[in-house]
Amino acid sequence: MGKLSVREILLLSILWFGIFCNYVCYSIIAPFFPQLARTKGLDAIEYSMVFGAYSVSQVIFSVISGKFLTKIGCKFIIVSGLFLTGGATVLFGCLEKSPGGKVFLILSILIRMVEGAGFAAYLTSVLAVVVKTFPENPGYYVGLTETIITVGMIAGPPAGSFLYLLGGYHTPFVVFGTLIMLTASASVWTVNTSSDNQSREKPSALTVQEYLHILKLPATILSILCVTLNVVADAFILITLSDHLQQFSLHPLEVGCVYLCLFISYAFSSPIAGRLADKLKLEYILQCVGSLVLVVSFMLIGPVAFLPLSPKVWLVTVGLLLKGFGAGPLISCSYSACLRSARQKGGLPENFRTYSLVSSIVSFSIPLGNLIGGFTAGVMLEELGMSWSTTIHAFVFASLAVACLFVHFFDKLILPTKEKDPTEHTPLYISILDEKIRNGKPTSQLNCHDKELDYQNFDELSNDATQQTANELLETLLKSQGVY
Repeated sequence: MGKLSVREILLLSILWFGIFCNYVCYSIIAPFFPQLARTKGLDAIEYSMVFGAYSVSQVIFSVISGKFLTKIGCKFIIVSGLFLTGGATVLFGCLEKSPGGKVFLILSILIRMVEGAGFAAYLTSVLAVVVKTFPENPGYYVGLTETIITVGMIAGPPAGSFLYLLGGYHTPFVVFGTLIMLTASASVWTVNTSSDNQSREKPSALTVQEYLHILKLPATILSILCVTLNVVADAFILITLSDHLQQFSLHPLEVGCVYLCLFISYAFSSPIAGRLADKLKLEYILQCVGSLVLVVSFMLIGPVAFLPLSPKVWLVTVGLLLKGFGAGPLISCSYSACLRSARQKGGLPENFRTYSLVSSIVSFSIPLGNLIGGFTAGVMLEELGMSWSTTIHAFVFASLAVACLFVHFFDKLILPTKEKDPTEHTPLYISILDEKIRNGKPTSQLNCHDKELDYQNFDELSNDATQQTANELLETLLKSQGVY
């Protein structure tokens, strides 16, 4: 892993600062908004709809933004996504001036949906740009991005509380919303338009066929499961843990420290797991290990119904530490596993289009997990209790570990490799050019196997193309005319 250039450091700083501010805003809503909502006449079900609207919007727009990322360009989506989230965050801080009742509910839901749409577009673009910038270490840099997310989640509540004390409800939202919009302005100068490869490829939106093609790969399905189930588990813990800890009569500061164990261990494990995945190319094995660690984690947090253990603070603390360590491989390795399988098993090229395809799938899985977890956590706790709920989660991750092993051996032993050799068609390409030079003919008059071919389109499109792209284009042209 070489030394980063000044441009790369500046790019990462801007992109990661945008993610940090967005997750700070995400984490400060939970402590403050319910209080405001109750003063405006909303009950728990109604203001929970506001939280759910954010995830629903993310699920929808992560796919939409991923689909059009290659056509519109990463720079426009990053800048517009930040302006949307920043502006929506400022407006969310102004809700204290809104009338109560249904008007307040509708405004809250609409603003949160705009915010979720903007951040879905931003995160999808950031993942694609980061991997495009560092194609040799996708897992490591995706892991570092997850670390920034964790830091934002940790910093949000104390920073929000401090600003709340200074100026009231609107202050944290106005401050961080303004910072996000300033980051959008900085992104105009730091995000290079060449990152989206539009100078070399005809800009077009991702097609349904491309999504269906990559969804046929076992690695893609496994990545979706790993990311979604991990986020479901996180939502379950964040929603139910406070009730579970009440039996220990802990001080609020002690409760906060227990929660912190989950975030700190995850912040360390994500880049480490990503680095190992990039170096060893054993993503499925690492995901299997992560799943097994999560099995042990939930066995301790509950503890599970079949163990003769009673709940203890130290068991919960160790369980949360293990949960963070196990989650790292599930998230960081999912991107690199999906990307590598798309190239080697799906035959997709190493370009921004493939990065966008994988990014939209991964970024779609995160809000999907939040949505499922937010809906099921309370129901499981009420109907089953903590012990049986953690037992079910332990069983789910044990099954996921088996699935990881299955995909590892299936991918390695059964599924054929389709990765394209960049030099595969070079002799054909060079021979065509040599013949053009020898005969002194324009390409539009070039004969091949006694058939006259129109290469004018090929010449125009291959001027800025890479060698591999040119070869693929030539092969398509020859095949279409029955020559090759």
